[in-house]
Amino acid sequence: MRITFYLDKPKRPTSSLLMNVAFAGRRIRVATGVVLEPEHWNHDRQTVRSSDPGRNAHQKRLEAIITYVQKAYNEVTPSGDVSVLSDEVIGAFEEKIRSFLSPQSSGRRTDMSALSFDEAFGEFIDTYTVRTPQGMITSKRPGPGMLKLYNLVRKDLREWSGRQGLELTFEMIDDEFYQSFYAWLSEERGLIDSTIANHIKTIKVFMKWSRQKGLHNTSAWEHFWYDGRTGETIALTRDELLRIRDLDLSGNLRLSSARDLFLLQTYTGMRYGDLCKLSAKHFDDAAGVIRYTSGKTNTKCVAPLTKPLKALLERMPDREFACPFNVEMNIYLKKIGKLAGLDQKEVVSYYQAGQRHEETFERWQLLTTHVARRTFVSLSIRFGASEAVISRVTGHAAKGMLQKHYIVLDEETVRDLISTAWEKL
Repeated sequence: MRITFYLDKPKRPTSSLLMNVAFAGRRIRVATGVVLEPEHWNHDRQTVRSSDPGRNAHQKRLEAIITYVQKAYNEVTPSGDVSVLSDEVIGAFEEKIRSFLSPQSSGRRTDMSALSFDEAFGEFIDTYTVRTPQGMITSKRPGPGMLKLYNLVRKDLREWSGRQGLELTFEMIDDEFYQSFYAWLSEERGLIDSTIANHIKTIKVFMKWSRQKGLHNTSAWEHFWYDGRTGETIALTRDELLRIRDLDLSGNLRLSSARDLFLLQTYTGMRYGDLCKLSAKHFDDAAGVIRYTSGKTNTKCVAPLTKPLKALLERMPDREFACPFNVEMNIYLKKIGKLAGLDQKEVVSYYQAGQRHEETFERWQLLTTHVARRTFVSLSIRFGASEAVISRVTGHAAKGMLQKHYIVLDEETVRDLISTAWEKL
């Protein structure tokens, strides 16, 4: 018996690692469940290179497979003579290997093995935990927004398969499925490419998760492409922000409250979801900062109490913030923007079926809660703050070796630099 491993698609960015077992004149070819970048596989030595971030896990998986196959081989050939083995015994040996690589073991996995594609997707939504960029498993669950997307994709898959008159299986997630599902989302549902991209990314995450659970050994889905280009959005200029800040809304308390929340978000760079969880316990007036943990990235952030922020907080002495739903808040912001005279024309592009489209709006029509976060970043850059300092406030990932490992920004430094920058508002 001879065991070798080889890449299924060595010219692709990532590839499944397959196993070939030469035994009694037969060849057993089966996926190992290991997926890696081809550059990290040393075919001659049959090992995962040390450059692979997931090397330890991948190598342990391959060693466990080799150990199992050799043990199974020794059980069916105690004498070492394979010529006396019947086709039935050889077939049972093959099935034993395939069963090991697609586990049907006790407990939860036995239950999962009987799940349909749709039921497995539901299990994925209920139990999936976030992976690191290197593919390592964490204990952190996706945020509410991501779970909402997962449920939407499951709903759309149900609708698509219903219209096709078929029940989806793992083996059907291939090139033909991709072309049909993509066309349906684009042509019948009218979704733009960046939205479809989120669907495709979700399907790929699910298929990888389900393969790791032993529910299938397919790999066609690894090559599904998606267009990550997004249309332009806006950030407010300094003048526009001041016009919103100074707008007289004393006759409309609802819009006045929404305006204050928007300013609070703009002065801190927070995501709207994090802002709505803010309370008095997050404020450290003595240190001059707001400390909170981003719900989306689980990153510890520090927002300095700048001069404009302190002035705003004088209207919010209890530090309790009643936030409307995001959709409702966006409606208020558009009304505020229109009252503030944000009527300059803005051409916004988006992509659909690979084609670039353009639409013209007045800037008030583009106001959303996320514009506040973009405005904080844009104005901070204009006022002279560096990206490294801004990312410490917003929780964005550090860029490059220098920022990741050598630039250490304490709270006091961030507070002073951002406070000085926002003196220019």
